[in-house]
Amino acid sequence: MWDITGKQLAVLKGHEGKVNSAAFSPNGQQVITVSDDFTARVWDMNGLLLAVLKGHEGKINSASFSPNGQHIVTASSDSTARLWDLKGRQLALLQGHDANVNNANFSPNGNLIVTASDDTTARLWNLSGRQLAMLSGHISYVNSASFSPDGQRIVTASDGKTARVWDLSGKQLVLIKEHTSYVNSASFSPDGQRIITASDDNTAQEWDLSGMQLAVLSGHESAVWSANYSPDGQRIVTTSDDKTTRVWDLDGRQLAQFSGVGVRFSPDGRYIVTVSDDNVARVWRVGSLDELLARGCDWLKDYFVIHPEARQRLKVCPQK
Repeated sequence: MWDITGKQLAVLKGHEGKVNSAAFSPNGQQVITVSDDFTARVWDMNGLLLAVLKGHEGKINSASFSPNGQHIVTASSDSTARLWDLKGRQLALLQGHDANVNNANFSPNGNLIVTASDDTTARLWNLSGRQLAMLSGHISYVNSASFSPDGQRIVTASDGKTARVWDLSGKQLVLIKEHTSYVNSASFSPDGQRIITASDDNTAQEWDLSGMQLAVLSGHESAVWSANYSPDGQRIVTTSDDKTTRVWDLDGRQLAQFSGVGVRFSPDGRYIVTVSDDNVARVWRVGSLDELLARGCDWLKDYFVIHPEARQRLKVCPQK
């Protein structure tokens, strides 16, 4: 763990295999890490180990806290997801998938869990581990599944080049099929009115709830692994195999580019963190949307001298 200036605060040491992800609790007082050593671990802010979550029989791909911070759900290559308390006691076994479970997420009210699996399905569960619905229709691995902010819909992303929106009964509401390669992630905007997808076709794409394409975020030179909205919903951050992280507006205009593979925005939307091939993590100040637009217009000032008509078309840049 690090502070925003790059000062190391704690080393979370104890896993015996590759650490696949780390996430803060909602109150920011604990961290959950997951590993190829078949365990997840809970730590305090000083790096003190609070609990070891043991029970999975394969590597753990992801873990997340419930909205109230009292529970943790893990997803594993052993074809299961599991629900735990903060002391590492297993509360429920979510068993039914026939292949690797890629991720598991709580609903906004914390009463439901959705899982995504290589068995081509996503599944909805209650906290006792009872399967409530199967989201079936994808023809290949389901890479991610997440709830809308109101908890009434689920969006899934698949290697079958599609994303799909479902209701809680498992009924498919929308099919998104404009990508030309695997869709690696899909998520709702904070207001629930838009969806952003990331694909191996080198683009991220934005959609409305009817599945109409709103914008194509084009510029990456390799597969786009993830795309996420800023907390205010006005910007999007993408991370790619081309080793860049890019920030965009909602119309698909690139506002900023950083070296390294980024994760997502900080809760206040002011920073992102990236990791590069030199094994260095870096924190970048992104700035407000107005600041980013001003920076972009400044980059284009020499171009505007030669192409004054472009300034007329680009309404966000001051006319001179």
